[in-house]
Amino acid sequence: MGDMSGPVAKRRREGRKRVAIYGGAFDPVTNSHLTCASEIVHSGQADEVWLVPCGKRPDKPKLKTPPMDRYVMCQIAVNTMFSPEFPIKASDIECFEPEALFTYDLLCNMREKHPDVDFCFVIGSDWLQSGTNISSWQSKNQNWKLGDPEDQKNVVTGHKLLDEFDFLVVPRPGYVVERNPEDPTGLQKFGPRLQWLAMPDAMTFIEGNLSSTEIRKRTEQSYRVREAAEHRSLETIEGLVPPGVLAYIRRAHLYSA
Repeated sequence: MGDMSGPVAKRRREGRKRVAIYGGAFDPVTNSHLTCASEIVHSGQADEVWLVPCGKRPDKPKLKTPPMDRYVMCQIAVNTMFSPEFPIKASDIECFEPEALFTYDLLCNMREKHPDVDFCFVIGSDWLQSGTNISSWQSKNQNWKLGDPEDQKNVVTGHKLLDEFDFLVVPRPGYVVERNPEDPTGLQKFGPRLQWLAMPDAMTFIEGNLSSTEIRKRTEQSYRVREAAEHRSLETIEGLVPPGVLAYIRRAHLYSA
């Protein structure tokens, strides 16, 4: 087992459950997303994985698919690709918010709703590159009111995020985190509660690098071909997303423009 096997065993003895929050746009959810979620379960570093499609993102105008559509696709993927007993689920917690929740706010919300659960947040090694600083991440300023300066609308809570929650870091192809004798994992410089996803002995992490962007691009290109559009043929994404998700994309005519 990985270097968190001790805490995992202790947590289970204490009857606490560890849930990995796997957030993202999931626009759409792909087979690679599901593989990553599965490997987190297989690692034993989390008892469950919750896929959390983000809410509306005014800062990302290209994210046009409504949160509910993205949640439904995640729900279809989970229900059709895994057995009922496999501990992966989709969460709609952000679907009914006016905007996407900041990471710290999301995790605090989860902690308040589920006080008997230990939550950790899944990030890729691409989030630990030069220019990215988790300690500078922000949250909504709950005391801000109309008329206050716009630059006070958010407050920095990255330090609280790093102090209060664990992070599970998934290796991403092409995104290396430098290590040295003083920091053998390469993660200590980012915070005290970051851990690499570590598979049990004799198992190797199966990584994927399929972008949702590529799925959207291929789908849009397919709809530009008249014959494909008439028959809603999306064969260029078959095998890359779960069949049920492909059927939903076709039925809802998502990514057609």
